[in-house]
Formats: sequence, structure tokens, C-alpha cells
Amino acid sequence: MEKTILVFGANGNLGSHFVNQALEAGYKIKAFLYSAKSYEHANNPNVEVVQGDATNYDDVAKAVSGVDIVVSCIGNSPKKKIYIMAKAYDNIMLAASTQTKPPRALMISSIGIGGSSWLVKFLLQQIGGKEGFADFEKAEKRVLEEKDVPFVAIRPAGLMDKQGKGKYRIINKPTIFFPKFIARADVAKFFVDCLSDTSFDGKAVMIQGA
Repeated sequence: MEKTILVFGANGNLGSHFVNQALEAGYKIKAFLYSAKSYEHANNPNVEVVQGDATNYDDVAKAVSGVDIVVSCIGNSPKKKIYIMAKAYDNIMLAASTQTKPPRALMISSIGIGGSSWLVKFLLQQIGGKEGFADFEKAEKRVLEEKDVPFVAIRPAGLMDKQGKGKYRIINKPTIFFPKFIARADVAKFFVDCLSDTSFDGKAVMIQGA
């Protein structure tokens, strides 16, 4: 049976890589977009486009209904001082938990959270501001506290827009140093691998470039 994947941030820098790879792997996509205007996959028969606001619970609950897996590739906008992660993640996890059969949830996070690297946390706070990083921390905390929804919190190292290598490395323990940067396409590959691999369920996983 084909699985349907609900993707938040499907047209973003990371989400677009994930959607392309998931479609190639044979999955059906429900693309949750704040603005569906000119979406590249709008006419793809394997893509259902849903327009909504991730900070609006009713929008999220309608989208989550009936899907097999939820993937979140959304992020904050520090330059505009728009911080939506904590609210959106609370909505997503709550909506997923109310389903008769809760979908698995694969949620983007960041290295530096949860004591994974104090140096990375410090640097990211300088780059994006303490408020934005705190919102990320609160968002991941909500995921890790969830008891009814199988989840993976994915903490990538520094993200690049370079061409992916089609592989990644798992970081097995907290690190002081800044790990090797990773292409967004390779983070998307880890997400796609987790669609069928449940070995990381219930964990926060750090990944870096190979």
C-alpha cells in the first residue's frame, strides 16, 4: 500500500529536496504550503496541495487527518524575527496524537540543541539570535516529550546548498566542535531513509556531511 507523506514547508530549501526524493522513491505527497501559488508540483498526480498556516491548529489538524507520516521541514525567519517553530510543532504533535492511528513524525531540528554542542549553540545564537534558537529548543522539547506519536528529531550540522553526495554520517555523541557541514539534499536523503527505517524512532539524531 502506498504511504502518504504530509510535508510542512514542502516548497522550502530543504522541503523541496525531500519532496523530489520522496516522489522518486514512490511515495504520495500532501504538500502543506503557506502559499500554494506557482508550486512546481501542483499538477503532479501524486501530489495533493494543501494551503494553510502551521501556527493555526485547525489548518494543521485537517491536513494531518489520514496521512501515514508527517515530515516537517519548516524553519524560523530570524531576519524578519518570525519564530513559528514551537507553535507549529505543538500543533503538529497534538494533531497527530489525536488520530486513531497516529502517523510517524520526522521533524527537523538543529545541532546544538539538547546539549549536543555548546559551541554550535553559542554560534547559532550569535547568527540567528537567542530568541530564535530558544524557539527551536522549545519546538524540539515538545517533540521529545510526545508519548503517543512515533517521532524522529533530526539535528543536522551546518546546512549547505551545494550538490549532495547522496550520503551522510551519524554523530553518535555530543561534540564540542562544529561538525562537517551537510548539503540540504543529503539531509533530505536521511529523511527519506527514515520513511522506511524505524530504528531511530523516539530519538534525536545528529547528522553531518560524509
